[in-house]
Amino acid sequence: MEGSGKWITSGIIVFVGILGLLAASRAADGAFYYGGFLVFIISVAYIFITVGRYYDRVEAAQHSHDGH
Repeated sequence: MEGSGKWITSGIIVFVGILGLLAASRAADGAFYYGGFLVFIISVAYIFITVGRYYDRVEAAQHSHDGH
C-alpha cells in the first residue's frame, strides 16, 4: 500500500478506535466495555506500528544514501 492508501487506512483505523471507546462508554455489560477498550488498544497499537515502520524506512533510506 503506497501513498494515500496508508493515510486512508490509518484514518479508518482511528475512526474504528473512537467507535470502540464510544461502545465502551455506553456499555451496559462487561463484554461491550472490555471489547470497546480492546478495539481501541488494537487501533492505537496499529497506528504506533505504522509510524514505527515509516521511520524505519526513512532510516534505511538515509543509510543507503550515506553508503553505510
